[in-house]
Amino acid sequence: MKIGLIGMKCEECGCLENYFDEVLGERVCSDCGLVLVTEIFEQTVLSMDSEGQFTRNPDKGELGSIIAGNSKLQRTHSRLKNNTHQRALAYCMMALSNFSTSDELKERVRKVYIDMYSFLPAFKKYTYENRATAVVFYVLKEAGRPAPLKEVCAEFEVEQKIVKRILRKINAHYRNSVSYNVVSPEYYLKQTVDSITNDLSFYNQCVQVLTRFETIVQGSNTTKSRSYYASICWITANVFVRTDYTRSLIAEKTGFDENCIYYQTRNLLGLIGLEKVNQLKGKDIEKIGE
Repeated sequence: MKIGLIGMKCEECGCLENYFDEVLGERVCSDCGLVLVTEIFEQTVLSMDSEGQFTRNPDKGELGSIIAGNSKLQRTHSRLKNNTHQRALAYCMMALSNFSTSDELKERVRKVYIDMYSFLPAFKKYTYENRATAVVFYVLKEAGRPAPLKEVCAEFEVEQKIVKRILRKINAHYRNSVSYNVVSPEYYLKQTVDSITNDLSFYNQCVQVLTRFETIVQGSNTTKSRSYYASICWITANVFVRTDYTRSLIAEKTGFDENCIYYQTRNLLGLIGLEKVNQLKGKDIEKIGE
């Protein structure tokens, strides 16, 4: 890591070490990721190389300097700022796509990002990767479809402590609060289904069954371990008569013993007065448990 300007102290964490991001023209705190200075180059634009990476290329080969009042430089500053802004929003959409394809959530992510960028000066001081990750996590939690913060940060290679700082600012702005630890059942279900198949129709069917059983298990002593979600998949295969998803296949793909899935399913069936899973074949989901 390159050590940056000597004596430049980060106002967020007090760190004296920083480095220069050559792509975005930003000097960033090495410890907390706060953007300390945006160094704009005159007649310089961002382009994407053959490997999909953004690079900074000089236009006409002339580099400018940071001089206040230079109208030409200000126009370049505006162009680069808009480019970075659009890139951050695109990154938000990419991050969200790993967890949801909902148009409603896309619009909410866009609104939260623009709100924070427009009304909270401290927000724009963080790198766009950290901003995007925090916004997507916040919106997923707000919608009741969260993923573990640790896993989200690992997925997008950002530091959890930095994202938490941004989340605190988002919470304060909306006078809201999200938990970093509570994870929705849909998240674990998606992990389970993904280990079995990439069939979106089967996943959507599993969500319907899960929603019904989440109501059924309320007030019971059912332990919702990972095998619970494997059982939901097996029940779904019976409800929708998906003969391609057998108990043995689900066990093989998820890594659970067949007997484990069998007994977990039997416990769930006991809550609705049934003994065998095939009794659910073709049954209306809304009538399960009635």
